[in-house]
Amino acid sequence: MPKPGKFKEIQFLELEDIQIPVEIHHEWRKSARVSIGRDKAIIRLPILIASSTKEEHMNWAKDWIAKKIKKDQNLKSSFFPKTYLTGTIIEVMGTNYTLQLNEKDGKTATGRRIDKTIYINLPSNLSANVRQKTCQKLIHRIMSQTYQHHVKKRVDDLNDTYFKKEINEIQLRNNSSNWGSCSSNKNISLSSRLLLAPAFVLDYIIIHELAHLVHHNHSAAYWKVVEKVMPNYMEAENWLKKSGSNINW
Repeated sequence: MPKPGKFKEIQFLELEDIQIPVEIHHEWRKSARVSIGRDKAIIRLPILIASSTKEEHMNWAKDWIAKKIKKDQNLKSSFFPKTYLTGTIIEVMGTNYTLQLNEKDGKTATGRRIDKTIYINLPSNLSANVRQKTCQKLIHRIMSQTYQHHVKKRVDDLNDTYFKKEINEIQLRNNSSNWGSCSSNKNISLSSRLLLAPAFVLDYIIIHELAHLVHHNHSAAYWKVVEKVMPNYMEAENWLKKSGSNINW
């Protein structure tokens, strides 16, 4: 008789004034596990457990999630949907941009920047969640296009000064799972959220990825390369740990 396959389900945990998506994974494992990501909580449960045991695990996991979020205000704030309104100021790389929203009939959302104003046209029938995600994607795209040359130049300058390695491609991506990556093909990808961070944090992530052109791992030798280029890199690490979860489009 074949084993039952892994599957997942979604529930929502109501906690004071926020609603937290909970992704429940039923897997071949011996124990339950719970964690909190940037926009959801994740519970991993054994497939072969009695209903009563599953309920115990779920109550334990939800209690753990609630205590964790109540204790950490930065974590709690990450679950509040960002509200985009006309007149909202978005600071990017030290420059303030004003948001101008226009809702109209239609199915297509568009956006563009003129000087220091970001114009976004939205279909009028969007739900609050879809509206937020649509604005997020458009602002990311507009600001990435605006600062792509600046970021590429900064990567090239740091590389020419400290590493002198071949780089294939440099991209800004709407990435929330990490701050950057360096592939074996020498492609460097950076999260566009770094445009909202201080300049020294952007420099640190660039150096972090460039160092992977020397050592494609996180060995002691790798960290020596990072420290040689940026002796105070832990300041950026600490900033990201404290404030990184709060910066997003």
